[in-house]
Amino acid sequence: MSILKKAVPIPKIEEQQRLLFVGPHPDDVEVACGGTVAKLAAAGKQITFLVVTNGCVGSVNGLEGETLVQTRQKEALASAALLGVSDVIFLPYDDGCGYDLRQVTRDIVKVILDKKPQMVFCPDYTVPSECHPDHLNVGKAVTDALFFAQWQPLTSRLGLSGCVKQVNVAYYYTHAPNAYVGVKKTSKLHMQAIACHKSQFTEADLKQLSLYFTLRELRFGLPRAKWRAEGFRVLAPVHQHCFPEASLF
Repeated sequence: MSILKKAVPIPKIEEQQRLLFVGPHPDDVEVACGGTVAKLAAAGKQITFLVVTNGCVGSVNGLEGETLVQTRQKEALASAALLGVSDVIFLPYDDGCGYDLRQVTRDIVKVILDKKPQMVFCPDYTVPSECHPDHLNVGKAVTDALFFAQWQPLTSRLGLSGCVKQVNVAYYYTHAPNAYVGVKKTSKLHMQAIACHKSQFTEADLKQLSLYFTLRELRFGLPRAKWRAEGFRVLAPVHQHCFPEASLF
């Protein structure tokens, strides 16, 4: 296995220049990997956020409907700006599975063709404990979109043109990380970005999240001499088809 890993290595996150972060809801990218985003943005990387659903279901302050949707967009833009990201794309889908997954996949393909990222971040849809349909659906939609985007005949079937080769994937919210980004200098900014989502988190929620992130980032970082780190499951295109050993990388 070690020979395979050396022959077909995992792509390095911090070597990518163009990155697309896909979130099921308006706060997921910040929650999952805000420290990494802030570090990459500070390094001058080209970063785009793609928010798939509008977050119309649920708030901690009683907001509903279009008022909640507009509030969450404003929160997402403020949070992204704090992390150093100004390019934020919102898709028009209601959360809670209020969408056709094939159309969502097509829309993601379109963004990939337009932005030409070298790496796309999304939820790990293989996590055994995950129950939220939007997280599972978006992770699978991104994975499918990355495959379709490689082939002109497939993008043509979707009514699109062009193709993009060699796009890597980095799964967040993962139970099987194989790549780590040190976030010692950006962990505070991470929590500040999450705090922008006032419709979603109370002060008690934020304290609980801060403790959780501290413990998790130390668990990922200390064994790797990074102090605090965020973990991802990273795969190149070669790892994602007819390469079962990559599941053990």
